[in-house]
Amino acid sequence: MQSNEPTPKQQATELLKQAQSILLVTGRQPSVDQTMAVFALQTALTKAGKKCHAVVTDELPTASSIIDASMISRTLDGVRDFIVALDLKRVEVEKLKYDIADQKLNITITPHAGNFTSEDASFDYGAFQFDLVVVLGVHTISKIDALLEQNPTLFDGLHLINYDFHRVNDQYGSVNFIDQAATSVCEMLISTIDSLGTGLIDPEIATALLTGIMSATNRFTTASTSAKAMTMAAQLMSSGARQQEIVKVLFAERAKPLPRPTAPKTVAETLPSETIAQLKAAADQMQQASVSQPGQITAPDPSFSVA
Repeated sequence: MQSNEPTPKQQATELLKQAQSILLVTGRQPSVDQTMAVFALQTALTKAGKKCHAVVTDELPTASSIIDASMISRTLDGVRDFIVALDLKRVEVEKLKYDIADQKLNITITPHAGNFTSEDASFDYGAFQFDLVVVLGVHTISKIDALLEQNPTLFDGLHLINYDFHRVNDQYGSVNFIDQAATSVCEMLISTIDSLGTGLIDPEIATALLTGIMSATNRFTTASTSAKAMTMAAQLMSSGARQQEIVKVLFAERAKPLPRPTAPKTVAETLPSETIAQLKAAADQMQQASVSQPGQITAPDPSFSVA
């Protein structure tokens, strides 16, 4: 008997459609696939009219030069309410108004009795303004970006979608969309983005997704490369993915030259200092012998050894 329950993929898509403010995170020291997945989903959700904040606190891989990485934040600053509080113990407020001028927010409070001092004002931050968290390509919660370690209650009370393709996953989300047949998170996101709206995959998103797939499959050479991945790649190229640019970026990522060893200027530089001292002592001994007995060569001290 066929179950009528929605699949994890359907649940994930529905949560993304319903959410208005979404936080995207990935793992520590993110891979190319993880980074491209974050960028692609953030861009698609923004195009779909969602507020979407992506945070990666670690350094991004070199291949991120192919995208506008400035969209990915390094901190959570700016996604919480900023609260201004006034102590009303000695003052009764008659009215309050605000206006914006010269890029400043001016708040005017008119007292009915008494007046305020600077000591009466205090500032604080409200709760994070998210109604959904999406974690991309992380098999266990301890490997999530250090952002979670710095803000342990960040995910409390929120739906969390766990997108992953690894064979082992701790199923830590309220929805766990795990596709072990996929080559990458980027491959998984193609159908998700398509389900969010028609025409969302533009050349920038297509380039990011294809970069992730090509990196995860080592440019389609690994055993995990599937016919589906090749089909998806063709679909992304038809959507404007810059395949030749991707190849150059990934080749640069994998072909970083190793530092060349510096050649010694003299043979002596290659020998241990102890051996050099023995050689000098032997040379001095031979020179003294040649002075005392011209025309004869005296063997050096038999205790000498260069072994």
